[in-house]
Parts: sequence; structure tokens; C-alpha cells
Amino acid sequence: MTAGDFNAEGLSPWAGLKPPGAGVEPDVRIMGVPLDKGSFYRPGAAQAPAELRRLSAIFAPITERAERFEQLTVEDGGDLSLVAGDMGANVEALAASIERTPAGTIPVVLGGDHTTVAPTLIAQQRRHNGRLAVLYIDAHPDLNDVSRHSRWSNGCALRRGLEMAEIDPRKVVLLGCRDFDWEEVEFVRKTGITLIPSAEAARLEPERLREIVEKRAGADALHISLDIDSLDPSVAPGTGIPSAGGLTTRQLLDFLYGLRGVKLAGLDVDEVAPPLDLGHVTSLAALKFVFEFFGAVALSRER
Repeated sequence: MTAGDFNAEGLSPWAGLKPPGAGVEPDVRIMGVPLDKGSFYRPGAAQAPAELRRLSAIFAPITERAERFEQLTVEDGGDLSLVAGDMGANVEALAASIERTPAGTIPVVLGGDHTTVAPTLIAQQRRHNGRLAVLYIDAHPDLNDVSRHSRWSNGCALRRGLEMAEIDPRKVVLLGCRDFDWEEVEFVRKTGITLIPSAEAARLEPERLREIVEKRAGADALHISLDIDSLDPSVAPGTGIPSAGGLTTRQLLDFLYGLRGVKLAGLDVDEVAPPLDLGHVTSLAALKFVFEFFGAVALSRER
């Protein structure tokens, strides 16, 4: 153990949450995508799945509002197989692997850079028979057709995901964006994506976000895609493209709580870069969101 690290001796990953018994499908399936070829500015996100698993042991199966969820069953499927190259070389195989998540199980996908969202959305759209809405929480819209001379940079992640998954842009809500290329602004306006910039998100009540999401989603299931750079770099420095003026962890968790009762399809968490982090604070912020998501899933199944 290095100085400043955590002592997790005697603790199990994912708060000790266990897989179900034989013949029973888990409530949640975790999958890692340790790929950061789309991070042209500062790589490091490929190390996130392993680090998040390791640090997950210090959490408990209790939400921040003192709700227990130790009955939730969790299967960690490990890291999905990758071949050399960027996400373009991996997208179809990854989508097929994620799609094999059982129908009653919620997938939680750990990137990697945000190109992880493309195979995730492809799989989720198939799993939900074309009835998928998306809440994309990110400092950047990721809607360029080409960025840094590549169609598979993280600046194109959502654009590729929407195209390949054939998701109606009108069912997409962007939350917390504050760094734009003009091409992305034009794409938002042309396609009818709902944009809640960071300056507006800072004043947005969680109940109002829920209203917006429900209006866009209708009866569809909601997939949440979280880029950790949606948080202000003062609370999440360990990411490839930190951007000032972001959300606080309090705001982010309140937004998630406000979505309780919405039909959840799954979650992907991306752009945590452990080599760029300070004292694990970025990884722990990401894990806090994941565990509160676990709680939301568990409590929804008790109703």
C-alpha cells in the first residue's frame, strides 16, 4: 500500500454485493471497457475500470439517505475483450457483449473514454426494442462528426452513438455542457436535442430535470451516460479535459435522486483518469454516483 492509499484489507469489491444463486439473473451486471484511444488530449481513462473496482470495496450498500440495499445482486463480468485500435475497431463486438446482458438485468458499463457510450447505446437500443431515451451528463456535447482528425475521438462519442444506435435525438437531454464547437451547437438546434448548459444546470431544481426527462422519454427507458468531467475540476481533477464551471457532486447526486421512479435502462461512467487524479477524489466521486444508482435500482425493485 502506498502513502495516501486506502486500506481495503478484508473488504470485498462492490461493497460485498453478491451475485444471485444458480439459475437466477443478477439485478446489475458490471462491465469494463479499458480503452482510451479516443482521448487525444490526456489519456489515462483506460485504467479506470480496475481502479474503480479496487476502490469500490470501501463503500457500503447504503445510500447517502440511509437506505439499505444489500439485497441487490451484482455480477461483475470483468473487462470486455478488445482488439488493437480505437473504438471503431471494437464497437460492434462490444455492443454484442453488452447486449447479452439478461433482459431483467441493468448494465453498468465502466469506461474508458467516452467513446464507450457508442457500443453501450447500440446494445441498449436493441435490448429495449428501439424505446430508449438518453440523459448525457458531460462538459462537452461530443457531437462533432470529426474531431482531432478522427471520427472516433471522444469529441464524436455521442454523435457516433446516436447514428449507430438509431436513437431519435429528440429523446436526448444534454446536462452540464459548457465547452462547445459550433458544429455541435448547430447539430443540437437542427435535431431537437434538449440542451441544459452548465450555467442553467447550476440553478435547475432536480424536480424540473425530472419533468424535462420524462417529457422527452415518454414511456421509454432512460439510459444515463456520465462523463466525470461534468463535475467541476475542483472536485474531479482526474479527467482528460477538465473544464471550469462544472457541477458540484451535491448537484449531481441530487439530480440522480430526482430521477427516482423513472424507468432506468442502465448507466455508463467514463473519462475517470486515475493517473491524473489527486487522492482518488475523482474515482470516489464516480463511485458515489454508481452506488447511488445501485440504490435507486434496488429501491425501484422493492416497490
